[in-house]
Amino acid sequence: MIRINAILVLILITLLAGCKSRPDRMITADGQVLSGKLESIAGRHIVFNNAETSVEYDEGRVFFRDGGASYRGYIICDGGQITIRSDSGEREFPIGEVQLVIWSNPADEITLTVDVPAADGWVNTGLEVSSNERISIHATGIVSVETGTTGPSGIDYFSTSTALVPGATNGKLVLAVGESVPVAAGSTWTGDSPGNGELRLAVNIPNRESTAGVGGTYSVTVIVTAGNLNNSVLFPAVR
Repeated sequence: MIRINAILVLILITLLAGCKSRPDRMITADGQVLSGKLESIAGRHIVFNNAETSVEYDEGRVFFRDGGASYRGYIICDGGQITIRSDSGEREFPIGEVQLVIWSNPADEITLTVDVPAADGWVNTGLEVSSNERISIHATGIVSVETGTTGPSGIDYFSTSTALVPGATNGKLVLAVGESVPVAAGSTWTGDSPGNGELRLAVNIPNRESTAGVGGTYSVTVIVTAGNLNNSVLFPAVR
């Protein structure tokens, strides 16, 4: 009985340890690593572990765990909710939905809108990106492919082995950087650049050798933000 009780206690300790969430983390522009509890954010002023630190810029860009649209603005946080204020208004989200925040020079951020015709294959955006940068994609529009009509998210459950990118659904917006493996981006996507080189976009047509029955264009807005290269980056814990 004593041995069984000891095993049960060990299992309970292991489960409790596994349930403990990882701490909030922050990497400052000078390379300092902070780990612990995020108390608050008010623009450039961040309180971390009951001590205040400052970032270089008044505005930052907030990226979300679901890979959706990112937002830039003046950031306020009370530890539970994060508020982003910009010229377009005020947005509020639970801090648990935030993947990371990058405080960077607005002049270093690139925003570009490019048309991606379905029949044109890979379209070069002219943007050179590197693996230490973050890419945000937002696409709209309607295209026709051999298997139907769709928006940038592609036709659900319908992919073709002969498609431009066989792993993505037909009609989906895809991206690639340099010689990297293509990424199925869809209507909204945010992530680290998959490689170094020129950013290319395309509509995933079912037959890469033919444009029969293919038409329409996606309008794609691309935002490129420098990562932790000379910028302060916050990684909130999962709450």
